[in-house]
Amino acid sequence: MRRSLNYLFKFSAGLAAVFMVAIALLILAQSLGRLVGIAVHDANELAGFCLAAGTFLSLGPALRAGTHIRVMIILSHLQGGLRRVIESITLLAATFLGGYFAWWMAVLAEESFSYGDTSPGVLAFPLWIPQAAMAFGLIVFTIGMIEALVDTVAGRQAAFAAGEANELNE
Repeated sequence: MRRSLNYLFKFSAGLAAVFMVAIALLILAQSLGRLVGIAVHDANELAGFCLAAGTFLSLGPALRAGTHIRVMIILSHLQGGLRRVIESITLLAATFLGGYFAWWMAVLAEESFSYGDTSPGVLAFPLWIPQAAMAFGLIVFTIGMIEALVDTVAGRQAAFAAGEANELNE
């Protein structure tokens, strides 16, 4: 199961990287286009869609790597079972919120697909594409939260905690 999750998180990170490269290419095309007098229509809008998709697709891999900012004001003063209970409660709440946002983003993407919603710019870009990427990113993030919750409840160190420990030791 852990191997499948590793592939899922790597796939999501790879997609996020593709969208980040797309942003760079769009900006480069727009800049070079200005130099030679060619207008690259809606490059800013497409770059914005790529930014949203890339950001959401990187949520899960960033969580797993321990690179999300966690406020440890309370948890740093707790130890043992009480810390595990408090951390489990916060992970449960975060899992619920991640799942809730993933659900509604998927509903929005499906509705945009069914209605044929497009962006308002010169290039009528289908809105369901960036919305589906955002929904997938939120689903992967929620899966990461579920994994961390299961690990914490079982008394194992969550993957993101191992990433934080490695970062503190460097």
